[in-house]
Amino acid sequence: MTSVSEDTVKQMIQRGQDPKEMLIEACQPECKFWKEKLQRCENTLKNTSSSDPEQTCMYPMRDYVTCVEACVQPRMFKYLTGI
Repeated sequence: MTSVSEDTVKQMIQRGQDPKEMLIEACQPECKFWKEKLQRCENTLKNTSSSDPEQTCMYPMRDYVTCVEACVQPRMFKYLTGI
């Protein structure tokens, strides 16, 4: 993960700022395998969309987003507190 300190996340949350976008950027390199799989699917889809217009890359996209979210959520949610 790119350098995003826990203190930075904690301070942003305390100030009422949303650190999610910063954490998404930092977590994307950890999901390189899923991003490449999605890109392969998208490239294949460009070449075959005329022969099968119902084909999508929904599952590779879901896998990539799930990977990024699995990295982001624990880093953010441990600092959230209730009223």
